[in-house]
Amino acid sequence: MIKEMRRLIPLLALAALPAWGSTVYFSFNQHATENLFQTRDAVSDRVSSFSLAIDQDLSALSLLARAEYSAFHETTGLSFFAADIGLDYILAAGRKSALYLAAGGAGQFYQQAFGPFSSLGAHLLGAFKTYLAPSSILKFQWQGTYAAYKDSLFDFLSQTASLSIDKYFPSRTTLKADAEYGYKYFLHPFLPDPLEGTSAAPMLMSGGGSGGQGLQGGGTGGSGSGGGWGGQRYQGGSGFIPRYDSAGGGAGIGHVSVSLLAAQGLGDAVGLSASAVRQWIVSGESPFLSIEEFYLVQNPSADSFSWDGHQLNGRLTFSLPWDISLKGGYTFSDKTYPGVESLGPDGLPLGIIRNDRRNLIEARLQKDFRRLSLFVAYSYVDNASTDPLFDWSSHYLMGGFEWNLPTGRKGGV
Repeated sequence: MIKEMRRLIPLLALAALPAWGSTVYFSFNQHATENLFQTRDAVSDRVSSFSLAIDQDLSALSLLARAEYSAFHETTGLSFFAADIGLDYILAAGRKSALYLAAGGAGQFYQQAFGPFSSLGAHLLGAFKTYLAPSSILKFQWQGTYAAYKDSLFDFLSQTASLSIDKYFPSRTTLKADAEYGYKYFLHPFLPDPLEGTSAAPMLMSGGGSGGQGLQGGGTGGSGSGGGWGGQRYQGGSGFIPRYDSAGGGAGIGHVSVSLLAAQGLGDAVGLSASAVRQWIVSGESPFLSIEEFYLVQNPSADSFSWDGHQLNGRLTFSLPWDISLKGGYTFSDKTYPGVESLGPDGLPLGIIRNDRRNLIEARLQKDFRRLSLFVAYSYVDNASTDPLFDWSSHYLMGGFEWNLPTGRKGGV
């Protein structure tokens, strides 16, 4: 991991040189979690995350670079370094329209115990936005992503295309409708069939541990070539259970989703929003028999491509005196994971597809200064699942700051 850091840090240092219109961001977050692996067998940990980002404005072209290091205090082998760099470009297309293009690369690097989860990837994005009327915007967006993992079971190509319409009213009401199609193709997610005379049941990987982001997905796994990693099931961190397939090859899963959002400003101090998402799996299913979420580490087998169901969200924001803001939110989700089986305490299939019903409560208090923002955040998750391992609830606490410094002639200090 140190070797990869030495290669990428010079790129960030070059981008950070004072230039016209650049901004440097530095942030620090301290996390405390009761349930690092987000399973019934709760494991506590503390995580310190440092991030440096540079936004270099070159007229219509911008250079973006970011580096992050997250240190796990108890599960030290899970600590990781991540970096990404990219360019974006805005091109006016008449008085009412614009074209946005972006390209970039990213990497995540883990220490030896979790080395198979290290990855390198790249993405392309294109978006077209136009005003249908002074208070109405139409936007089309496409994004393609490729990622290669040291554990090749996770290697994938994906693409998403979305169409959205925003409508703004004089009453300070905003309405937004969005439709999306996405497809993710795992290039070689299967293990070869075991030798004749051995058990055909998928093996749980052993050794190491695993982890990921409180309200985001994450995961770990093992490969036939690189040896197992992640813990035994019901001991936190198996990450996934791969399928055996003598034919090998790849597997894809596609979804269609629609979402609606309504936001309302109540005076200058209060904002209210509500949203709903419905997603359908329209082709394929997960190539893994079991998947897990973790705290702070993305899991390529458990993301927006893996579930069928719906999600409801409500948020309330208060703008208080002295540049203090208070935000609260509640999210309910009901997600089924096609192809992923619920397993009993003995690790054997229960004969039903995994379904999770989750309640999430969030609160965030933030104080803004001229160049500095301080915050503290709390969340509570209650996850009810047809798979007993994923029937859990937990509290998460986070605090930190973000400091930004414009440099060069355009921003000044």
